[in-house]
Order: sequence, then structure tokens, then C-alpha cells
Amino acid sequence: MKKSGYKLIFHLYSIFFIIFLIIVFLLAGMSVYFLKTNISKDNSEINWSSAPIQFTNDFSKEITFKDSKPELKDSGIEELKKNKLWIQIIDKNGEVSTSYDSPKEVSTHYSPIEMIELYKNAGDIKDCTVFVGCIESNGEEWTYVIGFPVKISKVIMYLNYNNLSNLKWVVLSLFAAIMFLILILGAVYGIWMNRLLSNIITSIKKLTSNSYVAIKKSGMYGDVYESLNLLHNKLEESELERRKNEISREEWISNISHDLKTPLSPIKGYAEMLSDSEYNVNSEEIKKYGGIILKNAVYVEALVEDLKLTYKLKNGMLILKKKDGNIVSLLKEIIINILNNPEYKNRNITFYFYKDKVNLSYDSILLQRALSNLINNAIIHNSPDTIIKVFIKEEDKIYIKIEDNGKGIGEKDLEKLFERYYRGANTDANVQGSGLGMAIAKQIIEVHDGTITVDSELNVGTSVDIEFEI
Repeated sequence: MKKSGYKLIFHLYSIFFIIFLIIVFLLAGMSVYFLKTNISKDNSEINWSSAPIQFTNDFSKEITFKDSKPELKDSGIEELKKNKLWIQIIDKNGEVSTSYDSPKEVSTHYSPIEMIELYKNAGDIKDCTVFVGCIESNGEEWTYVIGFPVKISKVIMYLNYNNLSNLKWVVLSLFAAIMFLILILGAVYGIWMNRLLSNIITSIKKLTSNSYVAIKKSGMYGDVYESLNLLHNKLEESELERRKNEISREEWISNISHDLKTPLSPIKGYAEMLSDSEYNVNSEEIKKYGGIILKNAVYVEALVEDLKLTYKLKNGMLILKKKDGNIVSLLKEIIINILNNPEYKNRNITFYFYKDKVNLSYDSILLQRALSNLINNAIIHNSPDTIIKVFIKEEDKIYIKIEDNGKGIGEKDLEKLFERYYRGANTDANVQGSGLGMAIAKQIIEVHDGTITVDSELNVGTSVDIEFEI
């Protein structure tokens, strides 16, 4: 943790230093920008704003004197044309002796005060800045004025020379103070951030050890703590669900073991009897014992198939073979098959339908299995005199209802009715089954994009409601 803290502080220092360098470069860039200007508008050449001063001072080489009168060299005129400049050459009395391309509004006579103002303030000519130079010929001083087609601000600073020598120490001290401030701020910020992140990492570690306590915090990492609290709740819910499933799975395995032992005992017993050479078995007994063995073997096979089916449904491994069909006819066939069973031939089952044909795209084998399970549950777990009603109607959806006036289901059992590892407490002890019937029915209905709900009350009855989208 200490190493990561040091890394964090170093990282923050790096960020602050980079920000500082960016600020320095921005200031330098702005300074360069303000110190540069275009002298020539015909090209993209960039020059320092001090270039006009240098140009003016050097232009004295382009002035010659003939008979004590100033003249411009051809090369000087070319330079003026190239940069679109104008010039006036003024004698000691302030009269303009020679000029080139000077604007009409420019004066032709300058008093000493006007010359000083011209030098200091660059004149008041629109979109133009004036620079002044001097040249001497035969002991006589001449002044020349060059106009540049750009506006350049002249800043005159009056500095105390004695203090100017100390300026570098002021700058260095200021730079050192800024760096020191950055270091202090970086250290404080780094320690603060390190503490916040340490608390978050500690909370994450507590999550893994199941010792986390929900924390309510706001600020920069409020959302992180909120997410950790949410994760903690999810983990607790998952753990409770895991324990619940583990208990249910153990109960289910115990029930399955019991259900497998029940048919295997007669299979094993009668098989040993038939294979025992010392035991004389006549043909009638062979037929009787063989029938018992076959019946129990079929039950074991059905149990294994139930396990296989619910596993495939749960993991989406079953491929549906859907076809458009009449679900009214399917329900009729299911009810007829149940009533044709000699064991249930006297059961009271009534089927109500509002029209002969209700179309639905479904896998006939699977849906028949689901609906048969639901109707058989109403028969198996209720007394013979129970009245069972099956309804179907088509409106905005397809509605199927299976209701009975039997003994009903308790609230505790109703909550777990569709769990794969649960068998109801009020189920008769002599009823064989894996406890998968309702879970399989629900899974089959849901893979057909349907929903199933169950309402029940003890000693009143049970109602199973199924809905399919049209």
C-alpha cells in the first residue's frame, strides 16, 4: 500500500509539473505572438514587432546626398515599394525636403515639439505606425520618418538601473516560490487522494472477506461508495440465494435418492428371485414379476428424462420445433387422454372454450407435456371428488386457466412451487415424482414467451393462470 501511495504522489507531482510547463509555454507563446507582426501584407513572412525599428535605423544607408540635398537610392525605393512604406526626409528647420509615397494627411512641416510627439506616439495616421531615424551629412543633421502599414504599440518603460540588476533574483525567487507552492499543493493533494483511495481499497478487501459495512459518503468518490454498497447488497443476496439453493439441492438429492431407491428395490428383489435357480417360478408369476419390474423401470426412465429436460430448458440447450396449431384441440386431446386412464376415468374435469380454434405457434410435444403436468397435479394432489375446470379464451392475449376446489397450497409451498429442487410439504407420501413437474411446466411456458402464475388458498382451491402473446 505504501508503494502505491508513493507512486500516486509521484504521479500527481508529474501532473502538476506538466501543468506548470504548459502554463510557461503558453505565456511564452503569447509573448512571442504579441512581439511579432507582419510588415509586408503581400507575403506570409512573420517578423518581430521590433523589426520596423531595425529597418528604420538601417535605412540610412539607402539615403545619399547630392549638392547637399538628400536623395533615395534605387535599392531604397525598391525596399519601400516591396513593403508598401512611405518616407519623409526633414531638414533641421522641420521642412520636408524629400518624400516618397507619403499620404496626403501627413504634415509637410514639423516643429520640434511635433517631432518629439511623433517619435514618442507614432503619430495619429490611421492604420499606420511611424518610426523616426537620423542621418548626418557634412555636419548637418537630417531626420527621416518612415510610415509602416501596421499598428504597433510603443511601450516606454522607465527603469531604475540599480534595481534592474536585481530583477533576475526577483524572477528566480518568484519561480522558486511557484515551484515550492506546487510541491506543497501536490503533497497535500497526493496525501488526501492516497487516503481516499486507501479507504476504497480497504472497503474492496472487506467485500472479499464478508466484513464490509455499508458506507454513506458524498463528494468526489460518493458514486464509488454507492456502487460498493450496491455490490455488497448484491453479494449478500447472491450468498443467501446460494445457501437457499444449496439447501434445496440437498433436499432434492435426498428426494431423488429416495425416489430412485423405491423402484429399484422391487426391481432388484424380483430380479434376484427370477434369477435364483433354487426358487421355482411358474409362468404366471414370471409375468406378474416382470410387469412390476417393467413398471418401475419405466418410472426410473421417466425420472431421468425429467432431469435431462429441465437441465436443457434451464441452459437454453433445447431446440423448439414450433408450428402453428390449434391450442383448443391440444387441450381437448390432453383432457381426453387423462380421462382415458382407468385410474382417472371418474374424475370430474370440465373444459370451457369460447371458440373452436385458437391459433398459436408452439412445440406440440413440449406444450402438451407442460399442460398435462399442470392438469395432472390438480388430479394427483386432490381427492377424487375434486372439481377441475379448464378455460381458454382469446382476446388481446391467449388466456388459459386451470382451477380446482381441492385442498389448496400453503403460502410457504406456494412461494417455492416452481423451484426445481422443491417438493411440497403437503404432497402425499405415496405419490411418486421428482418434484420437477411444475418447474418443467413453467420453463416450457416461458420458452414459448408465456407467463404462468398460481393463486391458492388452503381448503378452498388452486388457480393456475397462463398467458401467451398472440
